[in-house]
Amino acid sequence: MRRVAALAAVVAVLAGVWLTLRAVTSHQTSAAERSRAVTPPVVGGNPEYPDTALEERLQALANAAPGRCAIAAKQLRSGAIVRVNSDMPIPLLSVVKLPVALVVLDEVDHGRWSLDTPILLLAEDMHPRGWIGDRYPRGGRPVRLELLLREMLTRSDNSAADALMRIVGGPGAVTAWLQRHGIQDLRVDRNERELGNDWYGLPAGADTLGSAEEIREIRSRVSDAAHDSAALAMLHDPRDTGTAEACVNLLEHLWRGELLSPAMTDTLKSVLARCKTARNRLPAMLPRGTPVARKTGTGGTSQGVNVAIDDVGVIRLPNGDDVAIAVLVGEPRGPVRRAERVIARAARIVFDAWSAEDSTAVRAALRNP
Repeated sequence: MRRVAALAAVVAVLAGVWLTLRAVTSHQTSAAERSRAVTPPVVGGNPEYPDTALEERLQALANAAPGRCAIAAKQLRSGAIVRVNSDMPIPLLSVVKLPVALVVLDEVDHGRWSLDTPILLLAEDMHPRGWIGDRYPRGGRPVRLELLLREMLTRSDNSAADALMRIVGGPGAVTAWLQRHGIQDLRVDRNERELGNDWYGLPAGADTLGSAEEIREIRSRVSDAAHDSAALAMLHDPRDTGTAEACVNLLEHLWRGELLSPAMTDTLKSVLARCKTARNRLPAMLPRGTPVARKTGTGGTSQGVNVAIDDVGVIRLPNGDDVAIAVLVGEPRGPVRRAERVIARAARIVFDAWSAEDSTAVRAALRNP
């Protein structure tokens, strides 16, 4: 009987310990769950605070757009963020010139060349239109790297872009650089000449080393049927596409000085702030004098459908804070100005919301640095 009593006592003690541990574990789990419920998501080590009210307004704008519309914007100081179809791949077109510029300036940082290095233009770099192509239609002339960079970004010069993409190792080298720096969902697969040839409908290998004049002649001989078929196929081509999320991620890394040296970061920001293309997009509805640094992308139109109309950049708010924003409109139908108006309205809606002192998301973010 004594043994039974002793055994019962031991069982009682163990049961008590088990119940106590269970209660403690349950309390800790509950606390952890509550903590997860109120802790903002962290991307790249920086807390994010989704602005759901602003997202609703942008979603309504995207729903009424003349094409597939993707929007992402992030207030870089507070972490307030909005995403509307932000993981949808859209053709980037000349937006890819921004990552090309990053790779070029990274090589400057590493001493491969300087901004004053003369770059010999080749016939295969030349395009029928643009400041560089118009002056050197057959190449054969050295042009300073800084001038090529400036023309590529401020005027979206295709000849300058292909010359710079060639010297860094081609599209694959640019994509690989992006991936090494944690930028996913942004593809660079072709140079500008290859992209244009595909849109016109040239067979692979039809043009390789021709000058600007020769490529114009070759493209003019493509039949309307072949061109229309090729232009339609480009709408569904996964190459040279990216997401609004990836574009904002790239801009955030650049503005935080995480991709280039301080000197080259400032150089690139300065050039982007002088963008001269498509003024009816991000800056169009902002208050006069609002600083905007950006890069546009514009596709060709065939049978009333454009490949894409894009603008990505950084807007300075009245309080000095920066907002990285990307608005990509894929397959817009009708006049280009309709898609451009969507981009301009998105920028103004974000600007007004995050400039307001009572912005809920921004207030919450700044209270929890």
